[in-house]
Amino acid sequence: HYLDALLAKNADDLVTAAEELREALLYDPESAYLHAVLADVLIKQARLADADAELASALSLDPHHGPAHLLAGRIAVSRNQPMQARDHFQAAIESQPDDPDAYRELARLLLSTGDAPGAQVIADKLGERVQRAQDLADDDGDALVAADRLREQAAGVFVEMGRWWAQHGDEHAAERAFAQARSASPADPEALIAEATFLEARRKYADARERYLRLLAQRPESPEVLAALARVALAEGDVEAVTAHARKLLALAANLEPSDGVSGEREEDRRDVCLALLRVAVPLLGAHRSADAQRALEGALRLYPDHPELSFYRALALVQRGRPREGALAFEAVERSLRARGEEPPSPAFLGIEPDALVLDAQVQGALARGRAGEAPESMRRLRVFFAEHPAEEGVALALLEAFDRAGKAAEAEQILAASVRAHPETGAVLYALGNAQDRAGMRQKALSTMRKVLVVQPQHAGALNYIGYTLTERGKPADLREAEDLLARAVELRPDDGAIADSYGFCLLKLGRASEALAELRRADRLTPRDPVILSHLGDALLAAGKKEEALSAFRRALALLLPGSRRRPSAAEAQAMIDPPDRSDRDGPRVRAEIVKKLKVLAP
Repeated sequence: HYLDALLAKNADDLVTAAEELREALLYDPESAYLHAVLADVLIKQARLADADAELASALSLDPHHGPAHLLAGRIAVSRNQPMQARDHFQAAIESQPDDPDAYRELARLLLSTGDAPGAQVIADKLGERVQRAQDLADDDGDALVAADRLREQAAGVFVEMGRWWAQHGDEHAAERAFAQARSASPADPEALIAEATFLEARRKYADARERYLRLLAQRPESPEVLAALARVALAEGDVEAVTAHARKLLALAANLEPSDGVSGEREEDRRDVCLALLRVAVPLLGAHRSADAQRALEGALRLYPDHPELSFYRALALVQRGRPREGALAFEAVERSLRARGEEPPSPAFLGIEPDALVLDAQVQGALARGRAGEAPESMRRLRVFFAEHPAEEGVALALLEAFDRAGKAAEAEQILAASVRAHPETGAVLYALGNAQDRAGMRQKALSTMRKVLVVQPQHAGALNYIGYTLTERGKPADLREAEDLLARAVELRPDDGAIADSYGFCLLKLGRASEALAELRRADRLTPRDPVILSHLGDALLAAGKKEEALSAFRRALALLLPGSRRRPSAAEAQAMIDPPDRSDRDGPRVRAEIVKKLKVLAP
């Protein structure tokens, strides 16, 4: 009966398993073990009252029965009875000191109540049992299996400890816990990915990459790991590595058949690869590598033809590549597709965007694309309508500003946005767009004041942090620079793959006299946003401060070549290979930047 019960339990036939265990108990009613196994089956059936009765019987027969205490502790946790749960888990540990499950459950319980020091004590005790089990294992097969299980569970406990410490801001304690997890089980995938994610969040990209690479050695075709490596590479400014990871993902996608919408065969593989391709494509768009982004998106669209989210970003790539009319038509096709679906969300939903929100995004981007294609009046007309319908949407407000600014009407946009702020003072969503409009209309002091208001409402607004930080850096006063450094460091943490923010931060470090740090950050900015004259000018300044005069001259000359009116120079082979997006339009600050660079070159190379 017991063996039949185990077979039924393994086949998820819990009703039969319970019946067979009751039959077994007729023959051996004094078995605490059988009562505990039956309780486990009843818990899986959500029959907690019946499970309670079986556990009470088991513990009356054997008060030190570890499995019964473990199950009783889990039931107590589900009933929000932490004190009872703790007592049961501690009893389970005392009864079976080499069974790791109770250690992990008790550590989780203590963390949930905020008792991290107590959880650390339990985790350390489990670590000691691991060491003891390894010392005793030698060539004993059963002992080796037991030691492996202890190592695996110990690594899991330390990972949970590390995550808890990281979430509560104790970086050193988190590092210690992740190191203990690595020591317990060096190749444990959960430990590797948890530590890599932690290191990446702390901007320790080289260490994070090393952990991801070790994980990739175990899972060479893992889309999730390839996407993580691409993300780290982009944060470091290594766009070529991002492209290489995208090619690997495209190769994985090529080995899969397109979804037919009916069969579930290899559906999880398709979904994982497409999500990874999308996660790589979006930052490539931000790095102005839209050709690579488009290839990644088209690889994903082969598996899910006409998928709205994928099609939306492909349309964005077309616009950024200098094909705005084609992009506008693509955005309008996305809008029609979504409207035809009604309330049904895209399937699979890669980004979880609500259909209505995606429709609005497609409308806004389609209108902007029309403006880039030379249809300025139509672009402005559409965006006026969208803004009237959605006055609290920051993205719509920024799009309105872009369309009007493109037509030389930034001052008119400022008036529209200011009126909206007065009409809707309860929302701060339009403030950032208003600050940008004021800046473009030449009202710099007003813009700075507005951006500070943005931070009151949204302290983590990367755009406002960057604007204020850069403005203060340009002023150059010691107090301004100290404030700017703090603001820009926060902006970099929020958007590590943004070349403009990296440039602002590097420029600030340079003004603070920290040339080596500035040079590293400005090199990263140049990799993230190639062929930007302002970044190249700042990079030249940093190279000069670091004593690299010839490299500085080269950077200044590259910047000047990009600013020469009517320049028709052919791109270098490296640039052609990189397929960097063409500039959308000339920079309004181009003449000023050009004059500054000419002056620097005259001083350096008269």
